[in-house]
Amino acid sequence: MTPSTDSDDDYSTPPRRATAPTPQPAPTQPQAIFTLPTRWSVTDRSNHLTISPDGRDLTYTAGNGDKDGASARTDIPIPPACGIYYYEVEIRGKDQKSHVSIGFAGPKVKFNRLPGWEPFSWGYHGDDGFSFTAERSGNPFSQTYGSSDVVGCGVDFSTHRAFYTKNGVLLGNVFENVGKGIDLYPSVGLQHSGESIRVNFGHEPFKFDIENHVQQQKNVAWSKIMTTPLYTSVLNRSSASTSTSKAALSEEESKIVLNKLVLSYLIHHGYSKTVRAFQKQQDIVLKAKATSADDGDVDMDNDSAKENAAGGSLEDDIERRTRVVDAVTRGDIDLAITETAKYHPSVLKAEEGIMLFKLRCRKFVELILQTAAMKRELDAMERRQEASRSFTDGDSFEETMDMDIDDDQIRETPVPKVESISKGAGKRRAESGLVSAAHYEAALNAAIDYGKALRTDYKGDTRPGVQQLLTQTFSIIAFHDPLGQRGEIANFVSADVRTQLAVELNQAILKSQGQPAQPELETLYRRTSACITQLGIFGEGAAGFADLQRELLEA
Repeated sequence: MTPSTDSDDDYSTPPRRATAPTPQPAPTQPQAIFTLPTRWSVTDRSNHLTISPDGRDLTYTAGNGDKDGASARTDIPIPPACGIYYYEVEIRGKDQKSHVSIGFAGPKVKFNRLPGWEPFSWGYHGDDGFSFTAERSGNPFSQTYGSSDVVGCGVDFSTHRAFYTKNGVLLGNVFENVGKGIDLYPSVGLQHSGESIRVNFGHEPFKFDIENHVQQQKNVAWSKIMTTPLYTSVLNRSSASTSTSKAALSEEESKIVLNKLVLSYLIHHGYSKTVRAFQKQQDIVLKAKATSADDGDVDMDNDSAKENAAGGSLEDDIERRTRVVDAVTRGDIDLAITETAKYHPSVLKAEEGIMLFKLRCRKFVELILQTAAMKRELDAMERRQEASRSFTDGDSFEETMDMDIDDDQIRETPVPKVESISKGAGKRRAESGLVSAAHYEAALNAAIDYGKALRTDYKGDTRPGVQQLLTQTFSIIAFHDPLGQRGEIANFVSADVRTQLAVELNQAILKSQGQPAQPELETLYRRTSACITQLGIFGEGAAGFADLQRELLEA
């Protein structure tokens, strides 16, 4: 979270919220949902297959007379949230038409059969180029493959279809409903003694340009998203429960709604210069561009931002709010309190004065940090004086005594008298600099007095949150240099926490003016991100193609 710089005055804008990350799944969701398989399972395999120590090689050993086959699968299933999963297999046997099947399998498939022969398994066989799915005869699909060939196998969870490649060339799509409704595992089967394969689960670059293939699918999914019409119930919470209309907004209505979302974001974060330019270009706040803009179903309640609670223009309101919030960001808490009391007095009184209390606690923190900084400077000056004293009393004097001079020089040129710097002299020297011992003592006493007043004013407040913050605030005086500490103390006094307080104050001011604490645009972004994450958890493969950050924030 860093302050932005978009302003046409000497004031910088309020702290800008960090780029909204895609929400992570709830803690109760297992992280395995998002983990990709990268090795063959040691347990989920035929006894006639041996696995290399790195989990990538499979080798068929004699034992069943080549009657059926021997297969293995990965140790974990593929997460549908990945959108497209792809792996490649290098054939290391000697046959030009290998009795190998490459594909996928469900969790209950037998390991003495090749993929494609059992229900809920799918396989592409090298000896005849046929594709198999729960059948023994198969269907013609593509080329045969054998020794030294690299066969790629992928699944698109948005269509639940598989696709194959050979030596970096796409062979095509095959199968329907692959992995639909079940856990899906990469699976390979071998049938002849001595056959061997080595898999690449992304350990090294693929032969096939899978990145380009995935990007094409993402473009298709995103194009579908962009052509999907907007609906009032999605954008307007106030009308969602009352509106019975399911009609999509027209293109003009959609533009009006989206422009209002953007404007509310700019106003929230204090981009006064951009707000002026945006208003001039879109003409959606100062003028009624169209009768549809006044439709209650698409009103995002931003009109109240035109005038602030105390009167004046929108630009003046943004500038005043910016000054207040930036003051907190800089650590000038007195200015922040004064400006807030002048222009937004209700903010300091709301919720029994909780914001004023937080600001005063931060003021005490800033005073302690100021005294700590002064003490560091005094200590540094003392160290420099000690070094100067050692040099003056030692090396310089010895160098003078080692010089070759004659008796006449001694009589005619008096040796300069060297005076050692005493502690008193050091103190006088310190007082001539930017920081003096007296200044430090005065600052320390001021901090102590402020802390006493703070404690007196709030010791009778029984709210747990108040007492907890009060205790945490006063705990920093136990440390000579709070910023130099680690862990909770350093975090509590850090500039990041100060910035968080600035953001909280900004939200409180907006709330006092009838504006949302969070811009509607950010709220929609976060909700959309959460929905995409949940869709991925529920197995909707297309969710893996809806990359909001790449499409909206990095474009």
